Amino acid sequence: MAFDERDGDTDRTGNDAASGRACDGPIRSLEILNECIPLFETLKDPNRQRLLVQLVCGGPQTVGELCESSTLSRTAVSHHIKLLAQAGFIDVAKEATRRICTARADRWLPLLDELAAALKADLAAAEAERTER
Repeated sequence: MAFDERDGDTDRTGNDAASGRACDGPIRSLEILNECIPLFETLKDPNRQRLLVQLVCGGPQTVGELCESSTLSRTAVSHHIKLLAQAGFIDVAKEATRRICTARADRWLPLLDELAAALKADLAAAEAERTER
């Protein structure tokens, strides 16, 4: 279930209704977290984690090569590859009868970097606010 920043005590501008204090930073963090949910949902499965790491570390590989290094059936590997591709983690190219899988970190790493930066900024702002009190 996605979090709606309008829930709770904030209005649509990101102002805390009780104190009138702006909280744009945390709201942006929540927006980015919501964008990341499909990534996290896809990666919650350890089999998909292993397949992605294998592609990141080993470079492009065929589905057959991925099957050889896995305890999963070819059908299961194909299913996980499909889900990774749908989430944008990998590209799958057809060459004759082979399907070659390539990790696409350029699609999801920037979003995770943005999330980390937003959360760091929120932590720094919260710490600065606590020390001002």
